[in-house]
Amino acid sequence: MIIQTTLNTHGIKCEGCAAAARIAVEKLPGVETIQFDLPGKTVTVTHDDTVVRTDVARALSQAGYPSE
Repeated sequence: MIIQTTLNTHGIKCEGCAAAARIAVEKLPGVETIQFDLPGKTVTVTHDDTVVRTDVARALSQAGYPSE
């Protein structure tokens, strides 16, 4: 099953930040796509059901971008 998870990411303000966050989230097995909305301060991750919201949030936080 494919799931979309959207998180608020106030610390991702530029393409460089997005690139660093993308690398962290892409390491999660089961992640398919990652889309950033920089003006809206959100990230949407498309993944399978082996990934849960807290996995995405943890990966972002460990990269230096806490999310909610």
